[in-house]
Amino acid sequence: MRTLRAMILIVSVLAALLAQAEKIEFTYTALGAKIGTSTLERQAEGTFRSVTEIKVANVEVRSELQGRLVEGTLTEFTLDQTVQGTRAVISAKDGKAKIVAGGQEREVSYAPTRVFFSNYHPFTTGTVADAFNPSVASSQKVDTFVIDALTAIPIEVVAKLSQRIEVGGKPLVAKVHNLKFPTVAFDVFTVEGEGVVAWDIPTQRTTIVRLGFEKLVEDPTLKYPELSKPEFAVKIESNVRVPMRDGVELAAEVIRPAQEGDYPVILVRTPYGRKPSAIEGEWWARRGYAFVSQDVRGRGESAGEWTPFVHERDDGFDTIGWIEKQPWCSGRVGMIGGSYVGWVQWWAAVERPAALKCIVPQVSPPDPFFNFPIDHGVPMLLGAIWWLRVVEKPSPDSSIFTPFSKPEALLSLPLASIDDELLGKNIPFFDDWLSKESSQAFGRVNFHPDLPKVDIPALHISGWWDGDGIGTRLNWMAMNRLKKRNQHLIYGPWTHAFNTTTSIGDVDYGPEAILELQSVYLRWFDHWLKERDVWKGQPTARVFVTGANEWRELAGWPDPSSELTTLYFRSVGGLSTIKPGSEEPDRFTYDPAKIAFEPKDLEINPADATTVLNIKRTDDDFLLYSTGPLKEPMIVAGPIEVELHFATSARDTDFFATLIDKDPDGIRRLIAVPGKIRARYHRGFDRPELLTPGRTYKVTFPIWDTAHEVEAGHSLEVLISSQSFPSFARNLNTGEPAATGTRMVAAHQTLYHDRNRPSAIRFYGLPPKTP
Repeated sequence: MRTLRAMILIVSVLAALLAQAEKIEFTYTALGAKIGTSTLERQAEGTFRSVTEIKVANVEVRSELQGRLVEGTLTEFTLDQTVQGTRAVISAKDGKAKIVAGGQEREVSYAPTRVFFSNYHPFTTGTVADAFNPSVASSQKVDTFVIDALTAIPIEVVAKLSQRIEVGGKPLVAKVHNLKFPTVAFDVFTVEGEGVVAWDIPTQRTTIVRLGFEKLVEDPTLKYPELSKPEFAVKIESNVRVPMRDGVELAAEVIRPAQEGDYPVILVRTPYGRKPSAIEGEWWARRGYAFVSQDVRGRGESAGEWTPFVHERDDGFDTIGWIEKQPWCSGRVGMIGGSYVGWVQWWAAVERPAALKCIVPQVSPPDPFFNFPIDHGVPMLLGAIWWLRVVEKPSPDSSIFTPFSKPEALLSLPLASIDDELLGKNIPFFDDWLSKESSQAFGRVNFHPDLPKVDIPALHISGWWDGDGIGTRLNWMAMNRLKKRNQHLIYGPWTHAFNTTTSIGDVDYGPEAILELQSVYLRWFDHWLKERDVWKGQPTARVFVTGANEWRELAGWPDPSSELTTLYFRSVGGLSTIKPGSEEPDRFTYDPAKIAFEPKDLEINPADATTVLNIKRTDDDFLLYSTGPLKEPMIVAGPIEVELHFATSARDTDFFATLIDKDPDGIRRLIAVPGKIRARYHRGFDRPELLTPGRTYKVTFPIWDTAHEVEAGHSLEVLISSQSFPSFARNLNTGEPAATGTRMVAAHQTLYHDRNRPSAIRFYGLPPKTP
């Protein structure tokens, strides 16, 4: 069972073990609203019982952990846990441990341990904090046994500055440690004689606190007197039916101030279940906003047929029109949300509903031919299939986190059969996506052609490692080209689950990598919806420079102070600012029938993830170009693009470009998400044309945005290849349609870099940060 990947991961930590019987109670709070409690009872002889009950919208958790500690060592335990109706029982005694879940049983050996953790039990993580030795180092790895998974993982523990607090008139000092799990980091507060008293999980906007210690985890927005305060009682209306123009009714939660009046409205439209989003509604309602969270058509409790993308323009427009007519609406509406929930904002915006005044698209895709489900002509594979599993039921459940039963089916051909093989059913809209062989085939789903009509402010948010990050790049650049005003950008060192962890694989960017965004959102909506002058002075772009591991506030993206830099591919694998003269081309071979793929590669533990690229220079299926060791540091910033002059033996093929930082020890690390293109689109994405073998072509395509400092002594490298399976579908090189092709041939690729065919990479060099 992969409890660490549960849809809602709420972590907590320990109150110190006392010698006498005791009862300790904690309160779980999310966005200022109570969502659960945890009660720990401990006896002097070492037995304990911890019961946690949490309800977040329609997600319910009940977890009971019982066990025995002998001189601080966990000798036996039983964890009985039900999450969303799915029960698991995990137990250990006499050196044996077993898990019973979903009708299956697994047994492993168990060695009693002093350092252990369970997701929903506040007392356990304190054993991790107790294992920290302040005399050794301020940052230490602590091996921790995770009860929920019956496995041990290293947890990084970092000492932070202590905080002073007064409780019951008595001044106390709380020590603070940051615990970094593979998927989340949080602060643990301990007081001598009291044990652990509070936990702050800012990325989940969740706290767990003992009575009297609330000030340790106070709402950060309260620090800004100019922003809206939590002054209103709240009224909640559930399953409100919102009619669309065709008579279909969509389900919504309406959370607003209880006091009669007209209020600005924040709208969230989601395919992932409206109730989890609605938990934020109470936080906003207390600050004088109405909050509407809606299931999109065919999802959750909304009527109609679920076909991704197709109805979002009209349904978004109709929903905002309905909101505008409500007596509690001031006539000003904003939207916020990530991924698909960011996408729907753009579809609504291009329809120009009068009441829509601003949007906050987070990790939002662009038009569907340029990221998801197709990326510059190359069909997304693993991510697309995973998303199909998320949305193929009316509401997502915990099964989306289980491994594929037949991962080898990813190699199935034709491509349109993969949903049948992996999911056991045909998903018609997946087949429809694959059949589209040009950007314009998506019709009204494309919103970029209509962006000239969008004149509202937008706060674009994404991360360098976001799987939809190319969307933020393309959406931002389009609005920039159109000279649209009041566009702002935040780029962090984050994945699609943005602003949730300081680490990507085995690289930690430091505690500053996490931003306190709630006050940013409140400031944004106070300014544009309440028409308060509180956004003045905010930077146009705020980006995190990896390598240097620091935030930069910029006047634009690209920043006006940055310099466009071109590095040309050269013979013998060189990368230089000097244009080439007469040089021989380079060659490699891509054979889709010889892709190396092991199903176990899909089962990577987050703790084992890495940005390291293991490249064998003896392989003949890629080319590598390098600057050699730099004499001075260089900050590589976006937008970045690659220009390739090539010939191939095939009728069609793909090219991928990967940006790398190589250190003096020869370790290569990925520093940006690779760019890609299907070569048949060399004339444009609405003009596919198969290739003539041996003829020279040119393609230009983006590497995804980044800002990274390559240190002196390091090398900047570019790797050119023709596949990234299983993330993306293989090009079979025959020119057959992507959906139905089955025949494979090898492609012999020739890459030119001479005076008339200068293959190159272009990026913006960002100057060093001024003191």
